[in-house]
Formats: sequence, structure tokens, C-alpha cells
Amino acid sequence: MKKVITLFCVLLLTGTPYADYSTPGTGKNWTLDSLVSFSGGAVTFSSGAYYLNDDTLTISSTDTLKILTNIKLYFSNLSMLYIKGTLIIDPPDSVKFTALDTNQLYKGIVLDSAHSSVLRNLIFEYANSIRMLDCSPLIDSCKIRKNKYYATGMQSGAISLFRSNATISNCEIVYNVRAAIVGGANIANSPTIINNLFMGNNTSDYNTSQINLGAGGLQPIVIKNNMILRASTNSGGIAFLPVGSIPSLIIENNIIKNNRYGIALLAGGINAYINNNIIDSNNTQGSPNLGGSGLNFAGSWSTSSVIATRNTIRWNLWGVTIQNTAKPNLGNLQNSDTTDIGLNIIYGNFNTGVIYDLYNNTPDSIKAENNYWGTMNPDSVEAHIFHKPDNPALGFVDYIPLGLPTGIIKNNITISGYEMLEIYPNPFNPEVLIKFRINTAGAINLKIYDLLGREIRTLLNNNLLSGEYEQNWNPTGLPSGVYIIRLATRENTFYKMISFVK
Repeated sequence: MKKVITLFCVLLLTGTPYADYSTPGTGKNWTLDSLVSFSGGAVTFSSGAYYLNDDTLTISSTDTLKILTNIKLYFSNLSMLYIKGTLIIDPPDSVKFTALDTNQLYKGIVLDSAHSSVLRNLIFEYANSIRMLDCSPLIDSCKIRKNKYYATGMQSGAISLFRSNATISNCEIVYNVRAAIVGGANIANSPTIINNLFMGNNTSDYNTSQINLGAGGLQPIVIKNNMILRASTNSGGIAFLPVGSIPSLIIENNIIKNNRYGIALLAGGINAYINNNIIDSNNTQGSPNLGGSGLNFAGSWSTSSVIATRNTIRWNLWGVTIQNTAKPNLGNLQNSDTTDIGLNIIYGNFNTGVIYDLYNNTPDSIKAENNYWGTMNPDSVEAHIFHKPDNPALGFVDYIPLGLPTGIIKNNITISGYEMLEIYPNPFNPEVLIKFRINTAGAINLKIYDLLGREIRTLLNNNLLSGEYEQNWNPTGLPSGVYIIRLATRENTFYKMISFVK
């Protein structure tokens, strides 16, 4: 039987680093230009760009640094921006924080009790991390890429959480040397992670996942509407190994594809709702003894409650694996919790020439009613599930009644009569098929935008009758990246992120 091993660090809060220049703490709003004038050379301006020349620039607890214009800030080797007050980055286009020498990187940003900070439209690259200590900033519409774990006092993830309920939304977090988002196993973090692209992280091929977290706080952890794609051989999609508990975890409407494994919950004390995800082709390492599960549940589960419903789990080495005393709910029609209704689509998960859509490696019985297993023949389903009939020491999997296939669920989102049925494939190359259904006749506008909000293509601008429609798009001449499909009517607007990968 396989084993998934995910490593977590126990984070310790380090002391405040030495600062070469600290703002006076007089309640002032600072800009980079005012820092050029008053920092004594810590910040300079030359040839259209700003430079942080000393080890650490500290914004004191009552002060604010605002960057509201399009600029570039070059950081010298091992330099750092340390925010005790407030950092506001909100340019019309972009602010770029980058290394003066990409072979000699900088530490990055520390937000220490910086409660009202906002980072929007920031390109953050060739650093160690954005580290959040006891604060919950907004990080929105940023590009966080090619960052490397190397500096003491920081942490391994491109975004590192320490008692933080940060909101991370609409970002591209790609090709970082370790995890995209990390939190200590014993540190209660409750981030909201929505509408992001995670791709190619953990370039060092370390044993970690792209989102790698531990304990949760009182606020729910929400991981929703993300694409978590194409990590290195040893990288998983999402993993939790808490030392402590997770009172509430919602993993919903994500595409998790081409990682070592999809989602792993590896300890007890987790209350989770895993809903409407596509968990597809997580088999990059290729060894069924070391990974490859679409969903993996392990650890001591005496206090856990996990419901997995409406997920599509296909083409992984294993579909669902259950170990130790884990006991997830995959469908219990007698449960008073009406969310526990199955409706998962689980098929085509195989290794060593055998289909393993569900492997119950525990002595307990598992409820998995009302799911579709690629066939409506109970005998065929039995052959896809490993449990008590295969080994008398194992618990029984109750998979009867079978559920009927319900089509592609991930994109079946209804908005006041307008329903996006399918975007396939996603990511795509060279062409994507967009299907939608109109329940009421009216004006329909279908456009493509980039992540900066610039219009790229108009695909449709017509009055259409009710019915189902298909529209192809081939982004000839456009670079790889994430684009946004915008479907608009007179009453409603719907957005969907897609990824073009050459």
C-alpha cells in the first residue's frame, strides 16, 4: 500500500531584524520619493527606477508606505522590506520588486502586525518570500514567481503564513523553488485562497505540495476556484498535516492536475468539505508506493469529519486512498447532513495494470454511496474497489446504491438562468472549446481579457435564442498565460479563468 509523506516545518517567530533605515514612527505616509529624500541613501532613484541599497528598510508601526504608481524597485543582495506599519501597493498597471542581481537574491517582504496592508498588482520575483506575521493582508492580482528559499529568518514558501488569515486572490504563483503557500504544522492560519493559478512550483523537487499548511484558526480555511497545475515530480497539489486541529476547511471548485498527488489530509482533528473539484492525472512521480492519490486520507481521525462530494477524480494512480484510522464520508444517504450525498465521479485511476478507484486500507467501514464509478454494473464497480472482500482484515466499502453520471460538474454553474456548461480542455493548447447554455433569449457578449483587464478578443456579440452553444478560441499570436472568459448579458456577468500553455 502506498504512503504519502509530506514535510511540514514548525515555525518559530524570530526577533526583529537589524534595520539600516527605519522611518521615524510619526504617523507619516511615505512614498518611495520621500524615502529617497530622507533615508540617507538607503533608497535611491536612478534611470527611471528605485533601488534599496542597504540590508533592511523598516516602515515603523505608525507609518505607512504607499506605492500607487507604476514603478520598479531593485533590491540589493540579501536586502529586505520590513513592514511594522502599513504597506499599500495599488498601481494602475504594476509595481515590480526584483533583484538587482538575479544571481544574488534578496530576502523579500516581512509584514509584521501590518494589519491594513494591501498588495495589489505586484510582481514579486527573485526573492525568498512574502512573510506574514500576526496580520492578515490582502494579496490580489499579483505575480509571485521564481522565488528561492535561501535566507535565514524567512521561510520556504513563496508566501509564508504565521498566525495569518490572509486573502490571496486572482494571483499567478508560479515556478517558485518550494511551496507556493506554506504555514507551520503547529501554527493556526486561516487563509482565503481564491481564483489563483498555481503552476510549476517546487522547482527544487523537494517533498512538498504547492499549498502546504498545518493547523487552522477559528475562521474557515477556504481554497476555492484555483488551478493547481504541473508541479515537479515530488510535488503534491494541496496537503494538510496539522499539529492541532482545523475547525473548518473548504476545498471547492478547484482544478488539481498533473501533480504527484491531488489533496492529502494527513492528521486528525480536521473538519473539511471537499466539493466540486476536478482532481485529474496526479501521477507525475509514477510510483504507487510513494504517491499518486487523487484524495488521500491518513492519520488519527477520532475527531474528524470530512465530506467529499461532487468531485471528479480520474486518471490518478489511485482514486481515493484511506489509511490509519481515517474515515471520510464519500456519500451517506442516511446522514442528516444533506451535503453528504456522494455524486462523486471516480473512474480510470490505475497503477500496475489494475484499477484502484478506492482503496480502503483501514479496519473501518466506509460510506461511499451514490457515486459513479465509470460503470453502472455493480460487479464491475466491485473490481475497482479494494476492501474487505479483497482482504478480510479491512473494512467494507458501502458503495450501493450507485449514482448516475451527472456530466461535467466543475463548470456547471448557474447564474440567474445563464449556465456555463464546459470549458475544455483547461489548461489548453492550441484551442479551447467554450460551451454555454441560455435559458432565456437575449443579448450575449463573450470576450477574452488578460489578467490586467485588457480586452484580447471579442468572440460573440449577438442576440441569441435560448439553447446550447459552442464557441472555439485559438489564441494565435498570444503568449502562454492565464486569460479570463467574460460572458455578459443585460442582467448578469460571469467570469472564468483559463490557462493557455504552449
